[in-house]
Amino acid sequence: MLFGYPIEATSDNWLHECFCKIMQVIHTNVASGNKINDWSKVIPEPYLEKLKSRLKRPGKLGDKLNNYQTALLKLTPAEQNRILKAFNEQNNIALLLACQCDCEAITDLPLAIREPVQILFKYAFEIITDIEIRHKQYHIIYESIPSHVCPFCGYEKFDALGIGSRYEALDHYLLKDLYPFAAANLLNLVPMGYKCNSLYKHTKNILYRTDGTRRRSFDPYNKHEIVKISLDNSEPFAGNSGTLGEPLPRWEINFNSYSEEISTWDEVFCIRERYVRYLDAEFISWVTAFGKKCQRKNIPNSEQELVNVIEDYASDFELDGFGEQAFLKVAVFRMLYIHCKNGNQRLISFLMNKVNPRSIA
Repeated sequence: MLFGYPIEATSDNWLHECFCKIMQVIHTNVASGNKINDWSKVIPEPYLEKLKSRLKRPGKLGDKLNNYQTALLKLTPAEQNRILKAFNEQNNIALLLACQCDCEAITDLPLAIREPVQILFKYAFEIITDIEIRHKQYHIIYESIPSHVCPFCGYEKFDALGIGSRYEALDHYLLKDLYPFAAANLLNLVPMGYKCNSLYKHTKNILYRTDGTRRRSFDPYNKHEIVKISLDNSEPFAGNSGTLGEPLPRWEINFNSYSEEISTWDEVFCIRERYVRYLDAEFISWVTAFGKKCQRKNIPNSEQELVNVIEDYASDFELDGFGEQAFLKVAVFRMLYIHCKNGNQRLISFLMNKVNPRSIA
C-alpha cells in the first residue's frame, strides 16, 4: 500500500459498535437461559431511533437477530463462548494484520450458526449506505488522499465527488465470506479501485499466504510512511519489445524499504507484475514527451547537458506526487539519469535522438 487512509474516516463506526453491544447482550442472555423478544430494548439508546423502523419489518433486522438467537440457543455453552470469541477476534483488525493475534473463520465454527451469522452481518453491511455511514467515510478519504488515486496501485483514479458520482467499491479487507463478523466494521472496509478490488485482490485472504502460513499486512487506516518505487537497477534495452519492436528496459522494481507488509501487498495486488506491464506500455510515450519538451525549451548539445536535463525533468515530477503516474515517471527518469551519468552510450544516443532528432545523421 503506497500510503494509508486517515483513521478519522472510521470515526462514524456506530453501526458496528451497536452490533458489538447487541452481540454481548444476546450471549449474556442466552448464557442465563433467557430469550430476547423485544429487540428495541437491546439496541443502545443513541442508535435506537436510527434502527427502530428496521426491527419490525418482515425479513429485516429483527427477524435476522431472531434467527441468530435461535441458532445460538441450540449450541452448547462452550460453542456459544467460542462464537462470541470469534466475533471479538475477527474485529481486532489492526492486531490481526500485524500477526499479533489470530481468529477463527466462519468455516471453523459450528455449522448451525454459519448461515445466520452470514445473513445478519451481510445485512449490517448493506445498510451502511442507507444510513449514510459510507457517505461520510468516503468523503473524508477522498478529500485526504494524494491526487485522488487508489493507494493500492497509485494510478487508478477515484471518481470525483459530486452529483451523479459513484463511489469506489468498499473492499472487505478481511473477506466477509470468511470473517463476516467484521463485515460492517469501518476498520475493515476500504475504498479501492476496481482493478485492485475485483481483478487482483478479489477473494485472496489478506491474513494467509497460499501455503496456509500467516503474514503481516498493511493496516489501511495506519498512515504509514509513503512507499517509494525505485527502478535504479533496471537495465535499458534488455527487456521486452515494444509495439514497434523497439527494445524496452528490463525493469527491476524495488521499494524504499523491505518489510513483510510490502511483500504481502505485492503478492495480493500483483504490484511488480502490473507495474512492469504499465511501464512497458508507457515508456516510449514518456520518453517521447521528454524529447518534445526539450525541443520546445532547451535542447541539450552534450552528454552532460543531457544528464542535467534528465535530472531536472525527474525533479519536476517529484512535485506532482501521485498525479498522472508521476511517482513512476520519477523512477523511470531517475534510472535513465543514473545510466546516462555512468556513460551508457547506447542510451545517450537513444535519448539524444529523442531530444534532437536532426542531430543524428
